[in-house]
Amino acid sequence: MIIKAPCRDGRSALLTIAEDLSERTGLQPKDLLLPLEAREALCSTGFGGGFALPHALVPGLRSPAKVLMTLRHGIEFGSPDDALVDIFLAVLWPKGEHQSFLPALAKLCRPFRSVRVLEGLRGAQSKTEAMMVLQVFASSDRLPSASRSVVGEKAM
Repeated sequence: MIIKAPCRDGRSALLTIAEDLSERTGLQPKDLLLPLEAREALCSTGFGGGFALPHALVPGLRSPAKVLMTLRHGIEFGSPDDALVDIFLAVLWPKGEHQSFLPALAKLCRPFRSVRVLEGLRGAQSKTEAMMVLQVFASSDRLPSASRSVVGEKAM
């Protein structure tokens, strides 16, 4: 988890993600950055509400890897609502495991549809605080959907 990164544009955000995941995957940052950039070139992974979900299938990756990153300031990232992005969940997946990729991606991004989660993460000043925000969402996930705010239900 990366909290309050000083990234100033999309490329620096993706590079920060690649460098962080490189330490855990054993792959070189460039081997992670190139698939992320190639995916962004197809279409932005900006989700809306200040959230983006950069993802890619990566050759040589042995197991899935992910990182949550918040930024000090939002950046332009081509989101459909034109909102600046300040929260990223990056997901890298082994290239040979296509079947499980999209269902896993859908499940991973689900908490980030909640305005409360996004606002909580924006306010988090540490990894511990960010984890607490995500844990609160996980425990409230069993509540009826009418009791949760979802991006798109609230005017941005």
